[in-house]
Parts: sequence; C-alpha cells; structure tokens
Amino acid sequence: MQQTKNHLVSPVSRADIPELEPILQGIENNLGFIPNGILTMAKNPMLAKAFGQLFGCLSQFEHINTELKWAIATISSNAAGCQYCQGHFSHIASRVNVNRAKVLAAFEFETSILYDDAERAALRFAFAASTSPAHLEKHHYDDLGKHFSEAAVIEISAVIAICGFLNRWNTTMDSQLEADPAAILAEINQLSRFSM
Repeated sequence: MQQTKNHLVSPVSRADIPELEPILQGIENNLGFIPNGILTMAKNPMLAKAFGQLFGCLSQFEHINTELKWAIATISSNAAGCQYCQGHFSHIASRVNVNRAKVLAAFEFETSILYDDAERAALRFAFAASTSPAHLEKHHYDDLGKHFSEAAVIEISAVIAICGFLNRWNTTMDSQLEADPAAILAEINQLSRFSM
C-alpha cells in the first residue's frame, strides 16, 4: 500500500464506532471488508449514517439488474478518475455472481460481445454524465430512452450520482485501495485499453 498524501484525516478504528455497526456490517457483507474510505467518513457518524442509507438504496433497485448496476458504477468511477472506486465496484461485481468475464471486460463495453445495445447505451450515458463537466448530449438521452423506462433511468442516474459522491470523497481523502479490489483492478487494467 502506498503512503497517503492526506495527513489531515485518518481512518477511525471500527471498535470506536459501535453506533455504526449495522452500516458497517452491511458494507462488509457486500465487500468482505470495511473500506478505508468509509472509515474516514465515520469520523463524522452523521455523515456515515446518511451515506449508509443512501448506498443501501442501491440494493433495492428493481428496474436495472445487478450486473448493469455495478458496471455503471465502475464506468462512472473510471470517468471521474477514481481508481479507488473502480476497484471497489469491480470487486463487488465479482462477489455478487456477475459473470467474471463481463466484469473484466467492463472498460471494453463498446466492442465486447458480452455487452448488448441497451447496456452500451447505459454505460455511454454513465461515462458522459460522470466526466467533469458532464458531456451529456441529446443522443445519450435518446439512446438510453430506446432501451429503458423512466424508472430505470432514475435508477441509472442514482447509481451515477451516488458514485459521484464516493468518487469525490475517496479522491479528496486519498483513500488507499485495499488488497482485494486492487487485485481485480490490476487484472482489468492489464486486459483493457480503456484503463486510466
């Protein structure tokens, strides 16, 4: 693990935040560990609780499938330049029975036979929306509308927005990527021409 540039905020010990244990347990169930980014956020328990509730909404989405949800999160984080979140979302996808080949091909979605036209439209939209400033054009909306209902577009946009918060938080906190997500990100970067 590289040395963090952030000498102002350090991760809190899990033992020091028992009031956040239900949130931490949910995160640990998804990732298999508690991320450094959440442990810095937990320095302000109100913020961590609010974020935990917002992030928890992702598991309740009904109009986009799990595979697409985590692909959107990964592509969105790539567009925002947050390798910490790219690693985490790729790692989550690999843990929730998403096709591993598809996870590894996420950054090749335009040409990979593993992605269909609807997924490509959603991932193009996610990438364009996640750049700063956003590069969304009318054709992004038109393409998305060919494949997704209004309820699905809301969920796609929510994934992008939640990732936007995490991308900015972890970049600002200089969160250090843990071993498991670092390994899958390294594997993806080796295979992909799209990586940063």
